[in-house]
Amino acid sequence: MSPDPKDSITPTPRERELMMLIARGLQNKNIAYELKISENTVRAHIGNIMRKYRLSNRTQIAIAFALHAAPLSLRRDLARPDRRPTAPKPAQAPAQSSPVLTAPD
Repeated sequence: MSPDPKDSITPTPRERELMMLIARGLQNKNIAYELKISENTVRAHIGNIMRKYRLSNRTQIAIAFALHAAPLSLRRDLARPDRRPTAPKPAQAPAQSSPVLTAPD
């Protein structure tokens, strides 16, 4: 069985650049300005990325970029279907040792 292309995302430098700007929430016109290309070229790049990695929308592009940019250990944990990444336990609040003071009557 061949690996799913989404599992082995290795975007080109230009795709990474575009994916990063999408992940930052920029609109096409702002991406075009940043990269000094036309909005039509931005749309073409986005369409190519969606086709290449079988993605459906900008949110999925942002998630794919975030996972690609994540540390290898986190990506490994997320790829394992039998195990979810463990969240750190919240810090315990220190026990109150002093009584609560109230206003005099």
